[in-house]
Amino acid sequence: MKTAIAKQTTRMLHPKARAFRYSLYSSLSSSIVSVVTNREKAMRKKLALLIVCGCLGASVSTAQSAYPNQDIPSRAVGLTAVAVDFYFDGSAPSEVAFTFDGMAYGLFYNREPLSLTYIRGAQDIGANDRLVLTDFTLSGWTPVRPFGMGGGKKVDVFLPFGIETDYRRIRQTQNNVEIDAFEYTVVAAGGGFGLSMPLVKGVFAARGLGYYGIATRSFGNNTDSSAILDIAANWSSSRITTRFGIQIGYGYRWQKWYSDIGEITGNSFDFVGKHHALRLGLTF
Repeated sequence: MKTAIAKQTTRMLHPKARAFRYSLYSSLSSSIVSVVTNREKAMRKKLALLIVCGCLGASVSTAQSAYPNQDIPSRAVGLTAVAVDFYFDGSAPSEVAFTFDGMAYGLFYNREPLSLTYIRGAQDIGANDRLVLTDFTLSGWTPVRPFGMGGGKKVDVFLPFGIETDYRRIRQTQNNVEIDAFEYTVVAAGGGFGLSMPLVKGVFAARGLGYYGIATRSFGNNTDSSAILDIAANWSSSRITTRFGIQIGYGYRWQKWYSDIGEITGNSFDFVGKHHALRLGLTF
C-alpha cells in the first residue's frame, strides 16, 4: 500500500520535478560554460605572455650591440626619476575621470637590447583621497642594419624592431577604501630608428620606437588596444675603473589606452599617459 502511494505521489509531482531538474541543469550548464570560457581567456593571456617572453629571449640572444666596436659595457643599472602626466581622455561621466600629475621614482636595468624599468609614485588629490601609481615595463629590440648602415663607420645607424610589455596600475584610496581605478597589461610590437656615435670618452646612443598592441584590463573580459611612442637617449662612459663606467639618460614616453567599452555604452573611456624620465646608473 505504501509503495503504491509513493508511486502515485511521484507521478503527481513528476512534471514539477522535471521542470526543477531542467532549471537546475540549465543553471549548472551556464556556470560550467562560464568557468570554461574564463579559463580559456586566462590561458590565452598566459600564452600571449609566453610568446612575448620567448621573443624577448630570442632578441637578446641574437641581437647585436647598439654600439659595436666600442669599449663600452653593455649592462647598466641605476635610479630613475619620472615626471608623470596621466589623464582621462574620454567622454564618459566625470565621476570616472581622474588625473595623476606628479613624480614617480624607481629602478632601471639595461642590457642591450633588453630594458626593464619599475617606477612607483603617489599623489594626494583631496582630503582622505590618494592615488598610487605602479608601472613596470619590459622591452626587447633587435637592431637591423640594412644596406651596410653602421658597420665600421663612426656613426652607427640602425633600425630597431622589438616587442614591449607594460603593466600599469593606479590604486585610489578614498576614506580608507582602496579600489583599482586603472589596471592594464599591454603587449605591443613595433619599430623605429636609432643611432650611436663616440662622444667625449664615451658613446652617445638614441632611439625612437612606435608600438601598437593589445591591452587587457583587470575588469571585464574584452581586449582593448594601446599605442606607444618611446624615445630614449643616453651617454655611456668608457670604463672609469677596470670594470665600471657611468650612464646618464633621458626618456620620453607617450601612451594611449583605447577602451572598447565605448562601443557598448556610447561613451569613450580612453586614457593618455606621458612622462619624462631622467636616469643615472653604473655600467658594467
